[in-house]
Amino acid sequence: MNRQTQQTTAVMQFQAGLVLRTMLPTLALVAAFWSISSWGYYALVDALALENGYDDAPILFAGYYVCWAGIGLLAFRNAFAKQLSRTALFDHAVALAPILVAYGAFVALAIPLLPDVSIYRAPPNPPEFMFASAWYYLPKSADILFQQVLVAAMVMRAHRARIPLRMICLLMAVLFGGFHLTLALNGFTSLYVARFTVAASVFGLVIPLLYLRTRHGFRWAYCLHWGFYTLDAAITHLVLAVPQWAM
Repeated sequence: MNRQTQQTTAVMQFQAGLVLRTMLPTLALVAAFWSISSWGYYALVDALALENGYDDAPILFAGYYVCWAGIGLLAFRNAFAKQLSRTALFDHAVALAPILVAYGAFVALAIPLLPDVSIYRAPPNPPEFMFASAWYYLPKSADILFQQVLVAAMVMRAHRARIPLRMICLLMAVLFGGFHLTLALNGFTSLYVARFTVAASVFGLVIPLLYLRTRHGFRWAYCLHWGFYTLDAAITHLVLAVPQWAM
């Protein structure tokens, strides 16, 4: 290894260390919120003896994740500056309302027209959405909102710390993808965990560009995040459809 390569490596290691030291308090709080909210969800499901939390108690869990989104906004309010004004929040709500109505119509009207997922082709311990009704997506919308609050907080804190955009993109790809590896702890198959981890990593690469290089980054990120779940649900119904011999 020549001298120039050694210097480049040293600079990269220094920058990586600086990023971790700068972001450590934010990352620790995000990890705590993510872990506690997930634990709370499964604790409620067990306490209420629910088979499918989102589908069996959609109003309850929509409120649950809206509360967590509010906690995240309060905890990271300094990172969002003027983005939490009443005018900004109202504008977001007005802009997203028709898009959410369109997504809702898709899951309520279009997905039921697709073939049912076969119990023979579904993986062991299948994720809830495979056999869920359209009600599943009400709490899922709130869950996505909570996730976007956490993601936005990390991106904005990194940006204010003057971390280069390329580093932020890499950091978010590693973190957002890494968080989804915890799906394995819930007993999901390796294929399912890998699919969502790869998708989350790609999303992590893109999301800082949306927040920092577009006018309404939150709207783009939220819609893209929501759109992935609708697309994945549609593809799942087609790929894991009930076979002809079972009809």
